[in-house]
Amino acid sequence: MFDRLLKPGLLICATIFAIAHGEALADYKQARGYFAKKDYVRAAAAYYEVYEKSGNRSEKRKAEWGLAQSLQKTGLLYSASKHYSLIVRRGRTENNPFFRSALEELGNINSKLSLGQSHIVQLFKTEIRLSDVPGPARGFYFYYKGVEAFGDRSLETAEKYFNMVPAGSPYHLGAQFHEGVISNLKGRHSRAIALFEKVLSGTRERSDMRELQEMSLMNIARVNYEIKRFPEAISYYGQIPRDSENWLDAIWEASWAFFFMEKFNNSLGNIHTIHSPFFENRFYPEAYILQSITFLRMCRYDQVKESMRRFKDRYQPVFGDVKGMLNRFKGDPKGFFKYVYDYRKGELNSYRRAEEIVKKLSQVDSFKEAMDTIRFADRELNALRDYREWQASGLLDSLNQFLESKKSAAVLDAGQRMYREGTTYYTELLELSNQTKLIVAEMQLGKLASLRALIKVTGEDRKTQFIGGMQKLNINQTLEYWPFEGEYWEDELGFYVYNMASRCVANKDDGDNGARGGN
Repeated sequence: MFDRLLKPGLLICATIFAIAHGEALADYKQARGYFAKKDYVRAAAAYYEVYEKSGNRSEKRKAEWGLAQSLQKTGLLYSASKHYSLIVRRGRTENNPFFRSALEELGNINSKLSLGQSHIVQLFKTEIRLSDVPGPARGFYFYYKGVEAFGDRSLETAEKYFNMVPAGSPYHLGAQFHEGVISNLKGRHSRAIALFEKVLSGTRERSDMRELQEMSLMNIARVNYEIKRFPEAISYYGQIPRDSENWLDAIWEASWAFFFMEKFNNSLGNIHTIHSPFFENRFYPEAYILQSITFLRMCRYDQVKESMRRFKDRYQPVFGDVKGMLNRFKGDPKGFFKYVYDYRKGELNSYRRAEEIVKKLSQVDSFKEAMDTIRFADRELNALRDYREWQASGLLDSLNQFLESKKSAAVLDAGQRMYREGTTYYTELLELSNQTKLIVAEMQLGKLASLRALIKVTGEDRKTQFIGGMQKLNINQTLEYWPFEGEYWEDELGFYVYNMASRCVANKDDGDNGARGGN
């Protein structure tokens, strides 16, 4: 009797379950059908329905993979990265059959447009066995593991990961560049130069890798400078194109190499370029220090005082605005990012005298990376307006929220890093101000011999006295013997040429006869 009473109830429950399960299966089959017909817009909507509503874990995982694939096929790479990342973050488990493929696809996407440092750091917090990383994804995975270790100053670990990036990977040259930096930090200068030369060779015909090529040149020059091969350093500085953002850094850093070669007029020529009206909003406060000690080496004490006065006139008004800016945005990294962003749009409405430092911050990697993230995300947000059919399922809202969140995370991360950079610039400015006071005080006390002894150019390592990288200039030595009228003039190539003799009684040959610096 009880069997007869229970059987109809069980039958009804089973029927309801079968209908529900059958509908989900039908939706999944329909999504696969759309995908097979290359109707990726409808496929994405159908896969999302299954992904959100199915109670079958296996089916849910397959729908998630199909959704990511459909979004990628429509060209919405950032949107696709959301679901590929969810798959990867679950790690390699039996219930996650698409882990390896998702990791591979993320590598492909990142090689086309940057996912952003904050995104990738979160991605690799999941513990992953090396054996689970598929061949095509190894470059992506090992490169960013190396970057993470390098950021933590774990050089041995970083070098191990960079060395595991396959030669055919789009991340290989970047890995070699980092290996070069690590080798130099370990004192293996010849190996560092060899690695940078390999990167240089691999980027020669790659317009999309111009920045990596130029930074390789800069670092070859830096290594040569560090081991006191100043002429070699200068020759690499000279290979930086004039239209490059790195060109003025090359001019500036070559000034130090000239100084330690006792080519004082060459240093003065370069510094004249940095102080020219065209570059008046560039942040090179240390150039006044180098200029003053160059004049000091040449016993031109009036010019020393003039350099110190010009430093004070130019940077004394900056201190208050920089300090005010940093105080205002302390604890507000997003606000700080927006402030620099507004400057880039020509809307610097406060702390105007901090413009040099704000401009410098708008050129750092963290700001550029965040701007890339914002640009790519906004492009997809605009594209999503054409996908109204995704509104009903909730897919449209889900992707909009993800992209807005991605922008917010990029801005937060960049703002934090930029604020630290700004604090560093302010500290350096204070230290340089103290150096100018010391030079003036020593001169006033008549301790010129002891002061000049501190800056004697005997080829010793002075790498703590410069900022940035070093590129080599091609020097036409015949210019040193051309006739002059006054202290300097501009040649037909736009280079400044100096001819300022030393006034030192003990050593009349302390200054050279002429020099060049870029205009």
